[in-house]
Amino acid sequence: MPDLSGRYATAEAMLPHKLRKLISSSGVLPTWFEGTETFWYRNQVGTGHEFVVVDAEVGTRRPAFDHVRMATALATVLDTAPAADALPISDIEQRDGAVRVTAVTRQVEVDLDSYTATDLGEVRQGEALSPDGRWAVLTRDHNLVLRDTETGEERQLTTDGVDGNAYAGMTDQVAALVMQENLGLKLTPLVVWSPDSTRFVTHRLDQRGVELMHLVRSSPFDGGRPRVLSYRYALPGEEKVASAEFFVFDAATGKSVKADCGPVTMPFVPAIAYGWVWWSKDQTKAYWLSNDRGDHNVALHELDAATGAVKVLVRESSTSHILYGPQQQDCNIRTLSTGEVLWWSQRSGFGHLYRYDPDGTVTTLTSGEWMVRHVVTVDEDARRVVFTAGGHDKEADPYLQQLCAVSLDGGVVEAITSDGLDHVATPSKSGRYFVDIASRWDEPPVTVLRDRAGTVVTELERADASALYATGWTAPERAVVKAADGVTDVYCAVYRPFDFDPAKTYPVLDCIYPGPQISSAPMRFPTSPGPFTGSVAGFNHPEAFAALGFVVTVVDGRGGALRSQPFQDHSRVSGDAVFVDDHVAAIKQLGESRSWMDLDRVGIYGYSAGGFASARSILQAPDFYRVAVSSAGNHDNRINHAWWGEKFFGLTEDFDFARQANVSLAHQLKGKLLLIHGEMDDNATPHGTMRLVDALMKADKDFDLLIVPNADHHMMVHRAYFIRKRWDYFVRHLMGETPPVYQLDEVPIF
Repeated sequence: MPDLSGRYATAEAMLPHKLRKLISSSGVLPTWFEGTETFWYRNQVGTGHEFVVVDAEVGTRRPAFDHVRMATALATVLDTAPAADALPISDIEQRDGAVRVTAVTRQVEVDLDSYTATDLGEVRQGEALSPDGRWAVLTRDHNLVLRDTETGEERQLTTDGVDGNAYAGMTDQVAALVMQENLGLKLTPLVVWSPDSTRFVTHRLDQRGVELMHLVRSSPFDGGRPRVLSYRYALPGEEKVASAEFFVFDAATGKSVKADCGPVTMPFVPAIAYGWVWWSKDQTKAYWLSNDRGDHNVALHELDAATGAVKVLVRESSTSHILYGPQQQDCNIRTLSTGEVLWWSQRSGFGHLYRYDPDGTVTTLTSGEWMVRHVVTVDEDARRVVFTAGGHDKEADPYLQQLCAVSLDGGVVEAITSDGLDHVATPSKSGRYFVDIASRWDEPPVTVLRDRAGTVVTELERADASALYATGWTAPERAVVKAADGVTDVYCAVYRPFDFDPAKTYPVLDCIYPGPQISSAPMRFPTSPGPFTGSVAGFNHPEAFAALGFVVTVVDGRGGALRSQPFQDHSRVSGDAVFVDDHVAAIKQLGESRSWMDLDRVGIYGYSAGGFASARSILQAPDFYRVAVSSAGNHDNRINHAWWGEKFFGLTEDFDFARQANVSLAHQLKGKLLLIHGEMDDNATPHGTMRLVDALMKADKDFDLLIVPNADHHMMVHRAYFIRKRWDYFVRHLMGETPPVYQLDEVPIF
């Protein structure tokens, strides 16, 4: 009999909040001090952490302060005495002879000679500070208020904001309204300050006329009757989605200039929140990217901050959707001081760079069957762009990013790195330097500082994963098989059980997130910072399931991101979820050369779009998948976000959403299915799951259902219970064992 209690304990150690303590110095997330080439970062060291400051110009790395003396100083201000290797600091500002830190919820200034702490008060939520810290924008009653942080004086900037047409707000459907209520949070106003702190751009978001969605909080934390949450949430094909008007406000005078153009469509995350609004280098103009429904037509707009005049610099149209980078949140568009525009497009089928001149002339900078992934920095003086690329090296894995460069005038692409690792780069605000974290699924990360030419200035960190290896963890195997069409290469990861014995056979779990906006199979070592790769709020946990004794597969089937536009477009050209066929074909091929994979015991699980996909898979391939756990699934995109369905699949007149909905296959269920949903999921609402429940009942099918009270899309309530129930379900129904009596520690929310 396996020691299941021991396996559960090891699996718990693989959850993200505990896993990060097993890997020291896994990467650097730099925060650059305003107006300098110096940055700070938090470095995980064993179970503790330290704070480090780097001066890029001289290439030095040093402690941000004396950690022992800082702990003593903070103890005079905070309710508890922090440990020197666990300082609760979330932000650092350099001051003349002092340092100002945000510790827990307080702002504290500490003299670096005497280490005397001055309590500056509680950190204010919901304020957008100017770069110099002088001004703070806040919202009140749907309007803008500007606070002078030196005097405390407040000025009302607008009076015409109303419910549904408010300034600086987020669209209801992505405002995390439930999370805000559950945690007592307030969102920061959506503004973009000019670098000199004199002006800011914001929007007035018009959601009037957008239809309402309704959720019922059955168990309010304070008791009493159930409460209804009604909020604006557009569905595919509905007439009204959110739109925005842009304004520029002057901090000193409070005067505003309105963009002289019609409302801009904002069907999901507003452009400011995605980083799709920015200032020119001379701060006389602002720019934004716009799209229509389905993202078939996009444009780059230039706003004259003094007059409000607007002109379009670049337009692009496509019969497919248009992205500004290979994954949804990316933006590879740059405006140059010369009036030129660096533009990223998949018009050739692959993501490449183009230069638009002010007269409209277009120059192709990169081309070929490979993808520009991320623009790192643009050196206008040297006329050179540094970027990451996938597939440029034909011998390398196309999902891995190498650093490359090309002239702004075109020419040969230069490879800066060719080490077969995945490179993630974060530039300074000036672009003169960038932090490069090189890693791979089987290689712990090494972090270096590079100058804008790509030359290494100094090594910053080298990860130590010895504590992780000591748990029995082994790196996943990377494998390439064919898709169901027998032609297309599909990339996979295979995790072996921690107690692996090649003479034994093990049940197989397919960890699925089909995209289409991201990829899923890991490219980087655990906890290494990098692009969003399908972890979906940290809920995939393949390492934990391997610790339980499962073989875990992760397959990037057709329809996912990072390969090409035609590869991703498989999500929209087939209503029969082609990714299911690809996953089945891939796992069968993997099993042919791995006799320890028991293909008579295959299960599947996923979260969000992976929740849709796991349920879809057991319904579409009922003779292959025996057990499925589907969590927070958007099972029917007819009642999911208008943006999601219309962008990635098609407008309602172009795509068969009824055929795509899981209810269409409810009658095919044969195996064991557990559906899990938070009752207050204001993203992929629980109504899609309940419609699948209704269809399964009508088909007289047996299944299991767990509705989690008060939980939103991120399962921030009863998260430990959810994780344990998912483990139990596969241990019982796929492994054939009785789950142990085991209670997980509470899982931190952040």
